[in-house]
Amino acid sequence: MININLLPKNLRRVREPGYWRLLAIAFPLLVFGVVFIFQLLAFQTVQNLERDVQVRVDQLNLLQGAIDERNALIARQQQLNRLIDIQRAVQENRIVWTEQISGMLETLPSGTINGRPVIDFRNLNVRAVAPPREDATRFEGASVEAEMTVSGNVDGTDVLAAFVRSLEDSTRYGVLFQNASRQGDTDIFSYNLTIGSITGGGDESR
Repeated sequence: MININLLPKNLRRVREPGYWRLLAIAFPLLVFGVVFIFQLLAFQTVQNLERDVQVRVDQLNLLQGAIDERNALIARQQQLNRLIDIQRAVQENRIVWTEQISGMLETLPSGTINGRPVIDFRNLNVRAVAPPREDATRFEGASVEAEMTVSGNVDGTDVLAAFVRSLEDSTRYGVLFQNASRQGDTDIFSYNLTIGSITGGGDESR
């Protein structure tokens, strides 16, 4: 039997080759496979990097104890070196506070009342600052090599203020006012000062 298609060409069914259907299925599968391979490689790379980081962290944890001990030994060595330097300075008689004390005494206000000085010392303690140290909150940030704690009696606050001003105007000393208290109903005050001997201070007034 002979089949004759009488439909116009634009309405006729067109049979496409079978390989197009195969390509339509295979191409998405190929793209998916390539993407999957790249993702798998990236995932494996990330895992390898994470394992490498963990290995490094484990190694650091194992060494941390030795590192802490080494840092403690270095700090201890620095402390011992400072103590050795102080010991050498004392043995070589390089630390002599006579000059610092006598220079500080020269700043005292002069004068007497009823046969006694207008200001006196009851206690004088000297503490070495080694190595010399600077502190922005003490002695106007100057480098200090020694601190003298001075306490005693003074006849009136004007005399004490003059003593403090003299120390403040000196390039050799800095001063920290601690306290002053009146003794009963008299004009005698007990005072307490901390005086810093400035490193390399000269005799000029500031």
